[in-house]
Amino acid sequence: MSGKNDQVFQLSLTEIFIIVCFILLLLMGYQIFKLTHKNQALNEKVAAFQDLDIREKAISTAAEALKARMTALGVRKPDEIISKLIDASKANVELDRLKVLLTQKDQELTALATIEKALMEVAGQKKGDDAKQLILETIMSFEQLKKLVVDPDDASDAQPTDVVKRVAALKAQEDMLEAAFGTTNDQLQQTIKHAVTLVQAEKSGVNPVELQKANKDLRGQVQFLQNRLNKGRGGDLPPCWVNEVTGKPEMFLTVKLSENNLTFEPAWPSARQEDAMALPGIGELMSTTTRTYESFIQAAKPVSDLGSQKECKYYVRLASQIQDAVTSDRRRLTVENLFYKVEVRR
Repeated sequence: MSGKNDQVFQLSLTEIFIIVCFILLLLMGYQIFKLTHKNQALNEKVAAFQDLDIREKAISTAAEALKARMTALGVRKPDEIISKLIDASKANVELDRLKVLLTQKDQELTALATIEKALMEVAGQKKGDDAKQLILETIMSFEQLKKLVVDPDDASDAQPTDVVKRVAALKAQEDMLEAAFGTTNDQLQQTIKHAVTLVQAEKSGVNPVELQKANKDLRGQVQFLQNRLNKGRGGDLPPCWVNEVTGKPEMFLTVKLSENNLTFEPAWPSARQEDAMALPGIGELMSTTTRTYESFIQAAKPVSDLGSQKECKYYVRLASQIQDAVTSDRRRLTVENLFYKVEVRR
């Protein structure tokens, strides 16, 4: 018969006892931690009460000293006089609060009086809808109206009359702009909104002109891809330069291939002159228009890399003067590694 087994769940009774003791120690440590912090908080409260007690004793000592001094001077009822001094101190605090409140009310009355004066000045000049509009603008909260129409730098010194005059000036400017441009109020507001958008774009570091060009190119690229889809083709990168109306690529260069070198010339339309001059390395590329293939690859690579960054391709018009078909294909592929081509047939 086998002996007794003193193990539970593969643990001996000794190991279980040690684990239980460890857990109890952790619980005890947690309780000690809580009691320590609680004791510290109580000590802080006791210290605060002691400080109050010290202050109260100091005040009592000062009061007794004052009472003794007043008694020595022959003052009757010193306790009553001390009570009156305390009441007077409280009254001074309340007086200061009332002064602040009175100043605020006085400012409000001044603002209302100025608004009333402004209304009286224009009462005989405005009738009908203009008078109603003026009254509505005046009844508005002065502070809100001031924030809408007054320069923030001058807001602190602005008076109600200045606000009313500013509203009238803005209305006059609006009427003048509508008459000058021959637009309705809605159209004018839309134009102002576009202008604000352009200003915000400039402040955020975006050039509105560049943004407009990019938008134009994107419209052309969409039209180009739509044309390819309509023809059952797709998958190619769009042209970097494309006519936004027709969707046809606009050429970058006209390249003529010969056996050992190539010649090229600008093929971009006049509308792309500024864009072409902004291309990286364009000055170096166009400085020599007859190059070996290796030299052309090196000089034109920055332009090709720019197209790759923009996920588009620049197009060249390609004409080969090489008679040998194998050599012609090899030279043509050299150019195609950089640009898409539109080949001119011989």
